[in-house]
Amino acid sequence: MRGFNYKKLTKLLLPMETVQLLSKLNEYKGKQDLYKKQAPQLLNALKDVAIIQSTKASNAIEGIVITDRRFQTIMKDKTVLLDRSEGEIAGYKDVLELIHSSYEAIPARSSVILQLHKEMYKYIAAEGGRWKQSDNVISETLPDGTSRIRFEPLSSFETPHAMEKVCEEFQVRKSKQDVDPLILTSVFILDFLSIHPFHDGNGRMARLLTLLLLYTFGYEVGRFISLEKVIEDTKEGYYESLRQSSIGWHSDQNDIIPWINYLLSTFVAAYKQLEDRVGILETQTGGKSHRIHSYIESKIGYFTKSDIKEACPDISEATINRVLKELRAEGQIEAVTRGRSARWRKL
Repeated sequence: MRGFNYKKLTKLLLPMETVQLLSKLNEYKGKQDLYKKQAPQLLNALKDVAIIQSTKASNAIEGIVITDRRFQTIMKDKTVLLDRSEGEIAGYKDVLELIHSSYEAIPARSSVILQLHKEMYKYIAAEGGRWKQSDNVISETLPDGTSRIRFEPLSSFETPHAMEKVCEEFQVRKSKQDVDPLILTSVFILDFLSIHPFHDGNGRMARLLTLLLLYTFGYEVGRFISLEKVIEDTKEGYYESLRQSSIGWHSDQNDIIPWINYLLSTFVAAYKQLEDRVGILETQTGGKSHRIHSYIESKIGYFTKSDIKEACPDISEATINRVLKELRAEGQIEAVTRGRSARWRKL
């Protein structure tokens, strides 16, 4: 069985691309406190948007999709859950909010991971909080409609010990501080996905654990920008890097760099989104209307009202509607499509 020897990470030689990604992330980390001082109101609004986007995106990656109206109602805790999909979405939201509020009291230990999984499945009749009881495989559907096995995780018999070992190795290196925390996080998540310890919910748990570990090491971007949404937007890269880094995994011969670079690049993309949104606030002096103008001016291609709301979540829909109406009357923009999801473009 795989050894999970994280001590070897202390001697890991990193390619230049990885070093550059790490450097950029540490630069962004150093700006976090500045963002909090400069734009507290905007950041508070971004928190609410991030929880909604993360819950929707992480479940959508797994094919769990419901109507927008039902989704919004569930996010407000104002409904009776009707089916399994709604229960899974509500459970994910609860665990996400728990990590946002209490990450300092949630260590990355196997018993805690079981508890988080149980919490994620508390609304549905599934055996949450238990390691898989039978062997599973990771399969993929080919363009012709057929499926094939992409990866065979550890057996159900091996899983409990493997999870204990990987969590123990993580804690040792975290304590010794001799491995870059972002490298340690990336490898831990790769091993979690490769063990595939649960019958269901492994991908969603991996994304929740990624957020938890980033918080543990002081990287707070996931509080304001949805990491899950970034992953959903790049899911082809997600699956391909995971495939590349899982080859030879059982014999400790796998190349971990493709996965590390993919995950680090998603963190960089999230921080860039945060910087862009705070930057809109920093560079303007004319209030909320000016911020909408600045966003539209910087936009390439089509945009929607929802895009503006995501970039400026502290601005009311009424203000956005007023500015769009004014810009259309001035001949600066035009509506390409109509309705609630209307697309606009600059003229």
